Amino acid sequence: MNLEEIRKEIDETDDRLLKLFSERMELCENVAEYKAKNGMAVFQGAREKQVLETIEKKSHPKLRAASKLLFSQIMEISKCLQTERLTEYQSVKSASLAENPVIACPGIKGSYTEEACLRVFGSEARIIYLDTFDEVFNAVERGEADYGTVPIENSTAGGVEDTYDLLGKRDMYIVRRLSIPVNHVLAAKTRDCAVKKVVSHEQALHQCRNFLKETGCDTEAVPNTSLAARGVSLSDNDTDTACICSEHCAELYGLTVLKKNIADISENFTRFIVISDKLNVEENANTISVCLSLPHVTGSLYRLLTKFSYCGLNLTKIESRPMPPHIKKQTASLMPDRENFDFIFYLDFEGSLLDPSVGKLLKSLEKECVYYRVLGNYKDLDKETGL
Repeated sequence: MNLEEIRKEIDETDDRLLKLFSERMELCENVAEYKAKNGMAVFQGAREKQVLETIEKKSHPKLRAASKLLFSQIMEISKCLQTERLTEYQSVKSASLAENPVIACPGIKGSYTEEACLRVFGSEARIIYLDTFDEVFNAVERGEADYGTVPIENSTAGGVEDTYDLLGKRDMYIVRRLSIPVNHVLAAKTRDCAVKKVVSHEQALHQCRNFLKETGCDTEAVPNTSLAARGVSLSDNDTDTACICSEHCAELYGLTVLKKNIADISENFTRFIVISDKLNVEENANTISVCLSLPHVTGSLYRLLTKFSYCGLNLTKIESRPMPPHIKKQTASLMPDRENFDFIFYLDFEGSLLDPSVGKLLKSLEKECVYYRVLGNYKDLDKETGL
């Protein structure tokens, strides 16, 4: 046979496969109806194991692994279909951001976080400045601020640990997200400063580590780049100390810029989130963030990804992080085999909780995962700017 003849037979075989697949899915709908009437769970572990073992035995030796993979996928699709039929979901009501809100912001005037805050809420935003991320979360939690703005990740240095830890510990939700370009400069009180020590936030120091390595200066981490700039500007004796901050911040505190663009990567961005103690879902919300636990067993992540693919949802981020101690304690009774649950996954995907199919998917995840939490459904401003 020539190639065209082979392809024709493949097409005919595909047609038969598609017909059989459709027939199987119709039978799965009958299964879903039976399970609904008899109060049965969608996932039947023993039955799935039995089917896959049978398929493996019947397969040609060269195709055993492939056949098992194929039927595992078919069964995952079947479970997705059944879950969609059996899951009841109460629709979420849309809500807008508060008018003329108070926003808690770490640091002082001139920080990158302040810049992010002003981009979201405008130049007339009522900002209260606090020393730490923890105090920002506290202010929102106690009702002293309507929202808080904190950095969550950087394109060079990665995730901001403190923010992730606080999101895990507190009942807070993301209501906005945006990225801003971060252009670090080295600044000091005078141009002839003989720099021996550089102070800044630990993320900024990390983002400029190649430059700092070349200079051979000592470094000191402080809570915020703007605090570092103000500290250098107010110092009387530390004439050998410089800071890393933005050019705007250096100008604000009367410092001299010694060198511009000192970050290791020229296109350096930091992503910020706006947090609230309420789950606000706006009509134009386009991104959902969740965190959940998965057993460290073969296929668990694969099965999770199949659910999103089945619903036609675009996953934009998936990241695993060590499970915080308070979550381990919270789920200890449900996790007898501790080794299998040492991590949680953070997922971002495009969608809205106002969409019933998305709501059903998340409801099914809530039932299946030992630990699961929605972190927010919000408008990602980066989608408008193309960052």
